[in-house]
Amino acid sequence: MLNKTVVVVAIVLIVESGCQSASPPTLLSAPTGVSATAAQHNEEGILAYKQNRWAEAQQHFEAAISAASHLAEAHYNLGKTLYKLKAFKEGDTHFIEAANLAPGNKVIWDSPALKHVTVPEKEPPGGADGHGHGH
Repeated sequence: MLNKTVVVVAIVLIVESGCQSASPPTLLSAPTGVSATAAQHNEEGILAYKQNRWAEAQQHFEAAISAASHLAEAHYNLGKTLYKLKAFKEGDTHFIEAANLAPGNKVIWDSPALKHVTVPEKEPPGGADGHGHGH
């Protein structure tokens, strides 16, 4: 009986540890060349986020965006933080802004707000049927 219990406990521990490490929250650091102020606020926001201090993280990511509005990573991080604060609509806005600023960034494009979004193909000139009008 003891051996069976040990096996069951081992399996439970393996499954639980696998679930915890399977998808750690991914936050994005600022790329090189961004203003030092924006990069510093972004890093401080990441630290606060990792310590579950959501309101503080939000303030830092917003400060990073104020210093460098084109910083896609800060918009993405703010979106994740707003989701933690249950502000999903506002979070979606920042995920979308991040995607607009970083069209090739897979992490950003895999964010919750964009996970099921498909980019429409461009219509040919003159409309969908090529005759200048839709049907």
